[in-house]
Amino acid sequence: MMSRLPRRLLAPTLIAVTLSACASVPSDGGFAEVGERVQARTGASLAWARTDAERAEVAEALDTLLDSRVGMDDAVAMAFLSSPALQARLDELGIARAAFLSAALPPNPMIDISRAAAGDSLEIGVAAPLLDLLFWPQRARSGQAAFETAKAQAAADLADAAAQVRVAYVEHVAARQALDLYQQAESAGEAARLAAEAIYAAGNIARVDLDRQRQFAAQMTAERMRAEAEVAPSREHLIAVLGLSQEQAERLQTLTRLPAPPERAVDAELAGETALRESLQVAAAEAGLRQIAVMRGLRNIEALLGDVDVGVDFEREDGRWAETYGLGFVLPLDLGAAGRARAAAELSQAYQTLQQTRLDSLADSRSAAQRAEAARELALFHRDVSLPLSADVFDGVVRDFNAMQLGMFELLQSRRDRVDAGRDYVESVAAYWLARAELERHIRVDDLPAAQAGDAAAAEPVHDHHQSGQHEPDADDHQHGDHQHEGHDH
Repeated sequence: MMSRLPRRLLAPTLIAVTLSACASVPSDGGFAEVGERVQARTGASLAWARTDAERAEVAEALDTLLDSRVGMDDAVAMAFLSSPALQARLDELGIARAAFLSAALPPNPMIDISRAAAGDSLEIGVAAPLLDLLFWPQRARSGQAAFETAKAQAAADLADAAAQVRVAYVEHVAARQALDLYQQAESAGEAARLAAEAIYAAGNIARVDLDRQRQFAAQMTAERMRAEAEVAPSREHLIAVLGLSQEQAERLQTLTRLPAPPERAVDAELAGETALRESLQVAAAEAGLRQIAVMRGLRNIEALLGDVDVGVDFEREDGRWAETYGLGFVLPLDLGAAGRARAAAELSQAYQTLQQTRLDSLADSRSAAQRAEAARELALFHRDVSLPLSADVFDGVVRDFNAMQLGMFELLQSRRDRVDAGRDYVESVAAYWLARAELERHIRVDDLPAAQAGDAAAAEPVHDHHQSGQHEPDADDHQHGDHQHEGHDH
């Protein structure tokens, strides 16, 4: 129900206040502020293309990224440029800005004009919500609080999206790396099978030894097929997360292997403490609580008074104008008890949501840091211990086999152990980067202080240049010599 608005309230000062309220609403929908928060968390700049010129700039930046191999950080930057889902998320800032603008403006007046079918009778009525006028400043503050919540939630969602991009990237590169490992193992197994068949034909090995070589070669082929089956789906998922067109997807080149985890340790306690201060998810929940708190006073008043009508009708009849003033309101039978109870429950709900978000952020960041640290230590152990040992053992077994001191079974088992060591290394490296992606939903790992004072390695942040600048030991580094060894096996 609309109230009747007296003419004296439609003063020029109302227009001035309206223009002032409009000026307080940011024209960019809060994009600059959200962009700063997201860049501080992810290291990548946001792009919100709303004009042809901006879309052309985005296309140029995207082309630049596609011209070279894309690392993890590059993938996040690419998604911020090209993902329709993320652009749609940014468009919600525009929606939030419009809602803020509506709250900052006075209520829209309702004008009724009626004229009698006969005679010169004319009636004009002006209507507007009385409570909206009386509590216009409070509604503006409530709208601003809702806008702040929208910005905080957008930043949190974009940080989550960046983590999802990193996860998709790690899964795809890990799948490629595993395929490369098993392709080399399959080649080595096939070479060994051919050599065993020649030696068996010469009568120098038993049939069971030949069958064991065939079995190993078949196993490696099956492993290669299994690994190959993971590559295409993981790439399709990555392309979708990045938001690339078919033409752009054909140009996409990722790194061929995941970078080795850094020497720097991840401190779970420090990560949890930092997350409580810097988590964008916590910031969004805090903004939501402030919004509900600001709105509670208005909700209580609305619950008690309901709709209030006050205004004036202007009527002209026989050339004369008459004014009629009136007041009307809805009185809730429960005197607003239900509305006040709802407002109190909403405030309590927002408070409990904040508390749970803090608990979740603390637990998620700690557990992700713990998983990352465990995977980091395991990956470095495989790199520095397991892989070199498996190579040394294989070399020794080959020498003893050539000297006829060991049989075919020991040789095959040693080769199997080498493949397993390579697989374990790849899996542990992937586990580290997946856990780190989850951790970076809440904090920026590179911004954490060193876990140990004076640790020179800890002072160096890890970026994508580590992925291509230094060759890390991997399973395939110990597979390249297989063919040479196979030539001397028998």
